[in-house]
Amino acid sequence: MLSLAFHPEYADNGYFYVYYSASNPRRPVGSRFSVSTGDPKVADSGSELLIIEILQPFANHNGGQIPFGPDGYLYIGLGDGGSAGDPQGNGQNVGTFLGSLPRIDVDGVSQDKNYPIPTDNPFVGVDGALGEIWAYGLRNPWRFSFDQATGLLWVGDVEQGSWDEIDVVSAGGDYG
Repeated sequence: MLSLAFHPEYADNGYFYVYYSASNPRRPVGSRFSVSTGDPKVADSGSELLIIEILQPFANHNGGQIPFGPDGYLYIGLGDGGSAGDPQGNGQNVGTFLGSLPRIDVDGVSQDKNYPIPTDNPFVGVDGALGEIWAYGLRNPWRFSFDQATGLLWVGDVEQGSWDEIDVVSAGGDYG
């Protein structure tokens, strides 16, 4: 278990979202769960609705956070897939979720997904790009937060070697 986020309308709908690492095959998973109808203090373990899962080529750099932004959308921090130096070049590839920060609308479904893609995401309609991607070029965005005063998105990205990185992330930004 890497992260948990309560839906902005949790008091009314009882939805919460978890982000965890799974194995066989190795993959990060984002899912929605509901509270139990019999006891609102207990999760209904049988209510899991898979939102997103991505095959992970290596055992590290699987990101780790899923907050809701002030816009009501869910942001998902996904690492570059692991190993040293991003050997598969995932961080610079907007055609993969690895090494990116997807932004999705969990209040609906699309034809083939358990979420629609916000139409103002920067890569919607771009050939070869995943429309869910809000920003890319990340190594392992393990923690991030929205500034309550400004709405800016601050991302802590685990880097290789001696230094980590903190970025103010914007739509379509490339962080390395």
